[in-house]
Amino acid sequence: MNWRFNKERTRVVLDEPQKRPLKLTATRLPSALGLNPWKSPFAVWCEICRVYKEPFIENKYTKAGNAIESILINWAKEQFGNGVKSPAEFYGNMWPEVKRQYDFYKGQSKVFGGMWDAKVVNINNETVAVIEIKTTGRAQDWGDGVPDEKLVQALQYGHLEGAKRTFVIGAFLDEEDYMHPDRFVPIDGENVRLYTFDTETATVLFDGEPTTISELMAYAEQWWESYVTTGISPEIDHKADETIIKALKTEKPDEDEDTSLGSMIALLDAKEDMLASLREKHGLDTLETEIKALKDALKRTLAEGMAEDSTEVEVGNWTLTKSERSSVDTSALKKDGLYEQYEKKSVTYTLRKKGEK
Repeated sequence: MNWRFNKERTRVVLDEPQKRPLKLTATRLPSALGLNPWKSPFAVWCEICRVYKEPFIENKYTKAGNAIESILINWAKEQFGNGVKSPAEFYGNMWPEVKRQYDFYKGQSKVFGGMWDAKVVNINNETVAVIEIKTTGRAQDWGDGVPDEKLVQALQYGHLEGAKRTFVIGAFLDEEDYMHPDRFVPIDGENVRLYTFDTETATVLFDGEPTTISELMAYAEQWWESYVTTGISPEIDHKADETIIKALKTEKPDEDEDTSLGSMIALLDAKEDMLASLREKHGLDTLETEIKALKDALKRTLAEGMAEDSTEVEVGNWTLTKSERSSVDTSALKKDGLYEQYEKKSVTYTLRKKGEK
């Protein structure tokens, strides 16, 4: 996808509108409407139009959310009975095919799509209610109830399903839950709360006004026409979108920048800043340290168990290879006065950033 910054560098403009944009799923809708404090309208536009997407790195939060979701669906069955269906239960034998599409509304809407967590159906398999499941370690954000950006997500699926009720299950986790999510035990009123909403009358504040999901989705369609259909992005928030702008500038340096050495340095600095941001956000330093420690331990264990005449041992996906290397006794050569006769000099270059040792 070819694109450029506008003259003022306040927006991104596609050479032609994206022909295969991603849909406004429930996780993207609040961002498009400016209701998500963690992602801006510009950021979600970049994602939808395939200009830039933050790389996904699995961490303890995503792992816990995936593990606990099935536990909470079973808990919901205790509250509502066997009418509660997970996606796999609802779609039955069709589930593998549906899952590959990542969209339960394929062919129904060019703008809205996504995958609900669970729903309640009647004896005719008609949708009665949609269930959205949220895990969080920030209980303080839920002091006044479901945060608006989370509620919008749930209501979108309730609206698309034509469900009268929308339920949000909030699970409040501590560090032990993140370490061992499979051991999570839901206790109503303590670490789990059930929130109930009338899908079409529930409201969130949008531009200071209570707004229903039908109205929000109408605004979202206008947003789509203004930005996705035209290929012209919403205005860039240079503070919130700093990481994205750095990434985009590596592809499109400022016209007045030195296109050789200057752009090379700018590109390197931007890439290092992106890496540092990802390291901090996702704890990559800790992960690399843990991986190195495990590799060292595995290496020692395999080496200790290797037969003396063996040169290789395989365990699972890992192979330890033993090799011998000859070296020259430099001290002896110097003592015999032969070192200078056979010494070869070579030039090496070391690149360091200012402040690095």
